[in-house]
Amino acid sequence: MQRFSTSCVTVALFVLVFSCSSGPRTEEGDTGTVAQPLALTTPRKLLPFVALADGRVLAVGGHDGNRTLASCELFEPASGTWRVTGALHTPRRNHAAVRLADGRVLAVGGTHGVAMGALASAEVYDPAKGVWSQVAPMAEARNDPAAVRLADGRVLVAGGTDVDRRPLRTAELFDPVTGTWSAAEAPGFARGGSRSAVLLANGKALFASGLQAELYDPATGRWEKAGPAGGAAGTHRLAHTVTLLPDGRVLVMGGTTARAASTAEVYSPETGEWTLVAAPAVAREHHAAVVLPDGTVLVMGGEHYTTGALASVERFDPATGTWASAHTLAEPRGKTGAVVLPDGAVLVMGGENEAAGMLTTSERYVPGGCVPAVCSARDGRCGVVPDGCGGTLDCGPCAGDVCAAGECRAEGTSAE
Repeated sequence: MQRFSTSCVTVALFVLVFSCSSGPRTEEGDTGTVAQPLALTTPRKLLPFVALADGRVLAVGGHDGNRTLASCELFEPASGTWRVTGALHTPRRNHAAVRLADGRVLAVGGTHGVAMGALASAEVYDPAKGVWSQVAPMAEARNDPAAVRLADGRVLVAGGTDVDRRPLRTAELFDPVTGTWSAAEAPGFARGGSRSAVLLANGKALFASGLQAELYDPATGRWEKAGPAGGAAGTHRLAHTVTLLPDGRVLVMGGTTARAASTAEVYSPETGEWTLVAAPAVAREHHAAVVLPDGTVLVMGGEHYTTGALASVERFDPATGTWASAHTLAEPRGKTGAVVLPDGAVLVMGGENEAAGMLTTSERYVPGGCVPAVCSARDGRCGVVPDGCGGTLDCGPCAGDVCAAGECRAEGTSAE
């Protein structure tokens, strides 16, 4: 009996301590909390990071490795710190968030379940007040929808999956003036991925996910195919990036299939054609891509089934259609986000890797030169592999139980 009583007291004390820990307080939206420089107050993945009009960056919900989050954070470029801001009314991950024309942010859909489920709810964040307000829900619950702001200020949300994770072939429009939704013509194919749509210079929206890319024309309210099924690479894309280039073309790269992960292609709105460009040196999915002030594109981090989370960074030059390796991230990051700051540096945020698990750290990445890696810099490298800077390394023969030739890669290292 004495042993049983002691155990009960121990459990009771544990529950009391755990319930009083600081974890849930972040979920309550404690706006006084200030993080250490570049460190998120809560580790996050599966969320959108939104660049605000004043240069700050908003982290909207997500998942901390154990639970879906309602908490949100703001990055202040002047101080280099994150601080907690107003919390969402509904915890959500795998959702979409779009900055509206007036500077507010619309968050829609996602899920708060472990395996199944989808949300129809939507809410709007006011950066001036630091609070979220609920708006009318969508007509359909959508997990991992695609969303884009149109030239007239409305937001088009398409696809995603329903509460049973079945693909949705529907779309709807949000009017920020009235805070209401209206039905849009259904796309011809299921859509998905919050970063898989961009607004073109001609006013049409390109949705590039799955096997068939499509265009939505706000002037007619109609959808049309954008090139052949599979694009120039002839593959299905998921967990990829869709990036609008300064010249009006669109770069699509990466994804979950072997073909998608190792290829990149460019869509031309003028010709309606997809063109396969040079392959990146590192295959990847769940990565981040940003356009730098000089017009080049940085593709950062991500993951691949042969290597796990990646630290590698590559730069795409739209003028030549070629890639060049850049210095690596400080930590490998899968399911990461990135935003270009007002000073031209890139804030790389959140994600996870095999060694550290969920990451609370952010990185202020300054684009620069590349220093070739050496074989000893990465454990388990073998064979003739890229050095991360356009050359190759001979790291010795590959043992059959270690890795196969062509799947072992070295990556460039920072000059710092």
